[in-house]
Amino acid sequence: MKKAPVFFLVLLACSCSFFRPKIKPYPTGVVFPLEIAGQVPFEGRLNRTLARGEDGRLYFSTDRGHLYCLDSAKQEIFWHQANPSPFGGPPSLGPERLFVWDQDNIVFCFDRQGNLVWKTKATDRISSPISQDRERIYVGTEAGDLLALSQATGEPVWRFRAKGAIAAAAVFYGDMIIQGCADGSVYLLSPKGVRRASIDIGSPILATPLVDGHLLYVGTEDFSFHCFDLRSRKREWRIRAGGRLLVSSGADEKRVYFQASNSVLYALDKSSGDIVWWWIAPSRSSYELGFDGQSVLVTSHSPLLFSLDPRSGKTVGKYEAKTEIRSNPVWAEPYLVFATFDSSADRGIINFIRKEVKVEISSSLSSPQPAGTDVSFTASATGFYLPMFEFYLRQGEERTVVQKAADKKAWIWFPEKEGTYAIGVRVSDEKQSKEAEIPFEISKKKE
Repeated sequence: MKKAPVFFLVLLACSCSFFRPKIKPYPTGVVFPLEIAGQVPFEGRLNRTLARGEDGRLYFSTDRGHLYCLDSAKQEIFWHQANPSPFGGPPSLGPERLFVWDQDNIVFCFDRQGNLVWKTKATDRISSPISQDRERIYVGTEAGDLLALSQATGEPVWRFRAKGAIAAAAVFYGDMIIQGCADGSVYLLSPKGVRRASIDIGSPILATPLVDGHLLYVGTEDFSFHCFDLRSRKREWRIRAGGRLLVSSGADEKRVYFQASNSVLYALDKSSGDIVWWWIAPSRSSYELGFDGQSVLVTSHSPLLFSLDPRSGKTVGKYEAKTEIRSNPVWAEPYLVFATFDSSADRGIINFIRKEVKVEISSSLSSPQPAGTDVSFTASATGFYLPMFEFYLRQGEERTVVQKAADKKAWIWFPEKEGTYAIGVRVSDEKQSKEAEIPFEISKKKE
């Protein structure tokens, strides 16, 4: 009989624990509001894509023949190469090397320190981004050739001839090379460049397809967006959009996203192709989407950058740059990075922005006040998660904590002695802290 009360108390304790609200984890990814943390100028306009390597550095080329590597932690140029001819596309990053081509149809290979390893000239006009597997790089031409070059030497390995120009980059599934073409076909090639099969879609493919697991997502010029199962090579679904695909699509665990020429971003259910939500951008975008693990990051031909909830498409945050944004957004923790172009200075700018962290303190009465007057001080904090507020009183070098760290944002002071003081607050959360002070003069007590 004595066990029953004990059992009841244990049950009560468990039930209280069960219904206790859980504290959400510390926010990750891009947190608004944002502020400029640094800027790096460069020559020319960035060629659409800002790439982040596994080494944490940022790589990009420009329309004036400049190739840059930036140290994102130090916010400075790590190395830079100048070329007589403008580069025609963004660099393709490998584990140890990067590859880029210029408008003279020369393909370059650089190591990660910026040293030229090799260069080779294509016989036809290059028209696609560069892609790569472990041993080769691939680039398409206006004549309809997919060229496979050795990563080690730049020597041609094989050439596959399609029936139309190749504007999309090659993508990969297992040991298979997948190439979309302006002739309306998707070619499935062996590692030796032999055609294994082709999928006739019937409309030109100009944007790079997306391989996600065993699914292939392809946008075509007739405003269609397709999903194919690469195991069966059959179409799973197809939708008609209000515009053509401008840039490669993106995906997360449940949704696939693509931006159309009618300035609409579509989020589709991966399995069914149903539209989960759609969102209208301020202008059309030719930039890839960004992902920070929590939200979808969108830039377009405007000064505005948006963060969208991937489940609902609702705007989570917005940032407005001083000039038009000219690249995709890249999350390089703790910075969100993108390029703009300053037309007055005729140069591009890499912008590093991060969450705004600000602490302010205000008083209920203005200084000075006579001794014996109650004065209330209130703190406000931006950029903190579940902040704690510690108030202190400082006179000269002497500093005394007057209210220990708590979630209480205000402190009431009952000054007894005249003098010059500073009332401060230290705001902190799990990962950061910042202080603010306000000077205050206490005069003699009125008789």
